[in-house]
Amino acid sequence: MSLPILFYPEGTVGASEIFSHFRNLDVRSYPAKSPEEIEKFKPTVLIANTRLKVNQETCRMFPSVKIFATVSSGTDHVNFSDLKKESRVFINSPGSNAGSVAEYCWVSLLHFFSEEELRKKKVGIIGFGNTGKTFAKILEEKKVPYIYNDPFIKDHSQPLDEILKCSIVSLHVPLTANGPYPTVNILDKDKISKLKEDTLLINTSRGEVWSEETFQTILDRTDLYKVMDVFYPEPPKGKIAEQMASLENSIFTPHIAGYSQLGRLLGTYKLAEKLCILYKENKLPPLSKFLKSNQPISTETFLKEEDQKLRESWKNADWEYFERRRNSYPARKDLGLANLD
Repeated sequence: MSLPILFYPEGTVGASEIFSHFRNLDVRSYPAKSPEEIEKFKPTVLIANTRLKVNQETCRMFPSVKIFATVSSGTDHVNFSDLKKESRVFINSPGSNAGSVAEYCWVSLLHFFSEEELRKKKVGIIGFGNTGKTFAKILEEKKVPYIYNDPFIKDHSQPLDEILKCSIVSLHVPLTANGPYPTVNILDKDKISKLKEDTLLINTSRGEVWSEETFQTILDRTDLYKVMDVFYPEPPKGKIAEQMASLENSIFTPHIAGYSQLGRLLGTYKLAEKLCILYKENKLPPLSKFLKSNQPISTETFLKEEDQKLRESWKNADWEYFERRRNSYPARKDLGLANLD
């Protein structure tokens, strides 16, 4: 009797090593940009990146797939109503890249300010979930003042207008269009106008937290410092990318904030743990067995290089570089500042 087939994207950090412990699944890989090529093999589990919209159309494109999955935390690409109608399941790895993103944000601060300068400023965190809390832990350890806004956490949450008065504003919200507190366009032009001169604005969440018009307003404000790992639209092309290519006091990276070794490996590991339960696999070895000491990129020094490469691609009208770099990004060595326990 043949085993259920699991497909994962080539380049998924730790996948071949971690999934090799499966005995009740036939594990195979596929080119990340071409998931449609695997339909003929009738897979049962399809792991894909968040660029693949998981909806009714996808279910019908992959009739044999019972479980759609991602090694990241994102779910804004998933239509759960469609999945329920089609009797399919979606699983992800929430919180796995929180430490990676938090360390990215910390290094971003150090790109513009010394630790001594930061202790005289205040960081405003929008969204106090896994990533926001992890970033806050680093700030506490470094004795940098912060406040946060999160309507789901009543204790100590500050009004959004208070956050916008801070010297540094960092976004850590999931992308939601519905519910009592939607985050789509959470920062409109009116709120952006409240940011004072020399504010550092960091966005590692989703580009859609502001509209295209608001994004243009942010770029036009040369009095703001900017660190952006996500964009709207994404990937940026044409005039808006050409404008960013020459902006000063800014850092731009191709949606790789969460791509440290631990962040990527933990996402794969957490997903594998869930599959172990579903398919009655043996318990996996500890995560530490899969960590590698030598990594090609250091978190302390990567920002400037990633920014330069992305700007160069925009200057050359190489609009595909963003996705190429994101899909083939080597694992980044962690600083070890973020405690994920």
